[in-house]
Amino acid sequence: MIAEGVETDRQLQFLQNQMCDEIQGFYFYRPMPVKEIEKLLNRHS
Repeated sequence: MIAEGVETDRQLQFLQNQMCDEIQGFYFYRPMPVKEIEKLLNRHS
């Protein structure tokens, strides 16, 4: 199962408890410019 639109910790916890395979949404990151994505990837890779 894939869930989209997760914005709160409560939603995230619920989906994790339901064994959701993939989760995406503003909870993790808001939309950002390409340069910001590059910086983010460089910091975490």
